[in-house]
Amino acid sequence: MLGVAGWFTGDPAVRSTVADALIDAFPPLESLIESSLDAITEGAALTSLIAVIGLIWTVSQLYGALDVAFARIFSAHPERDIVIRTVRGFLVVAILVVIIVGFVVLTAFAAALDAVGGDIPIVRTLSGLAGSLPVLVALSIGSVLIVYRTLPPSAPRWRSALVPALVVGVAIVVLTQIFTFLVPRLVGVAAFAGSLASAFIALAWLSFSFQALLYGAAWVRVRDGGPGPAGSAGLGTPAPPTEPGGGGK
Repeated sequence: MLGVAGWFTGDPAVRSTVADALIDAFPPLESLIESSLDAITEGAALTSLIAVIGLIWTVSQLYGALDVAFARIFSAHPERDIVIRTVRGFLVVAILVVIIVGFVVLTAFAAALDAVGGDIPIVRTLSGLAGSLPVLVALSIGSVLIVYRTLPPSAPRWRSALVPALVVGVAIVVLTQIFTFLVPRLVGVAAFAGSLASAFIALAWLSFSFQALLYGAAWVRVRDGGPGPAGSAGLGTPAPPTEPGGGGK
């Protein structure tokens, strides 16, 4: 977000406001956000460019990994080819960039209203609302439900995806709360690591969330029910032989 903010605006005050809003919403990442802000301030153009390239690469690769994993789970349908997968990955990047830019614009506008002399600090109110538990749960469930409907090669039924999306969405929020609780304490113990410790813990959170998403996808596959077409293997059944005439062992 800071990299995209630096890319779209050269105003240091806007970047600082965005950083403050991010710190209010994600307190465990304070040291990481502050160090990122310092890097952008010292070399705004280059750092922002690297951040945008990193955004494109990491998000598209994460989408590709999820797409392949879902194709393995929903094996009754042919998986997407690499061209379609790549195009969809870049589409996800574009959607995320639009969301980030919208966040930056909204934050800058709210900061401008605060500067006019409003009694209520709008930026902190918005970031506090975004970080509230009900909003986090709703966003998490909604995002997981969209993933379960759009990533499988053939979209499962809504009723098949709803319950797993509810459970996995809540699980991801719980993991996030645990992450929020642990980071200040672990970083405090290993103060020499600073933002690096926060980054590694964030990666651990991402790994657990990824696993929860995959378990939920397998649950959706089971709930969607029914054996696949001839020659395909459902969950919990032996896989078909890899070569004609095989499978005797």
